[in-house]
Amino acid sequence: MPKSTICGCFFFKASHAQELVEVKTAQLILVEVVKILQLTGQQFQNFSANLLRDMPFLIPNKHLTGYDKGVTRCLLVTTRGRRDGILVDCQGYNYARYSCYVPEKRSLDLRDVPVDHYDLKLRQPRRQRER
Repeated sequence: MPKSTICGCFFFKASHAQELVEVKTAQLILVEVVKILQLTGQQFQNFSANLLRDMPFLIPNKHLTGYDKGVTRCLLVTTRGRRDGILVDCQGYNYARYSCYVPEKRSLDLRDVPVDHYDLKLRQPRRQRER
């Protein structure tokens, strides 16, 4: 997976996204986005307001994150309609144990990064009309 150097800061146990936006200690950090979790707007708002809450979309992906040799392997939690996102390093937990706000997703190298679409509605099979 490609790595990106961004200006930011991972916060330990931030409770909501507003804490991440008000960064005063930003520095260059090396990150490797291992998966993109694309949510609906409502899911993203809920996640942003409750970073310490266990999230069902983080649970199956928590084993992918971690810190090794100066690189933070993380998940990008975002939505289609926004340019920003939140990088998450779960460290094996079901919530955003370490999180970093990214104001511009395009600043990350996301080539070949798999995407889990939590924003798609399941299609209901069409009923055929009775003749």
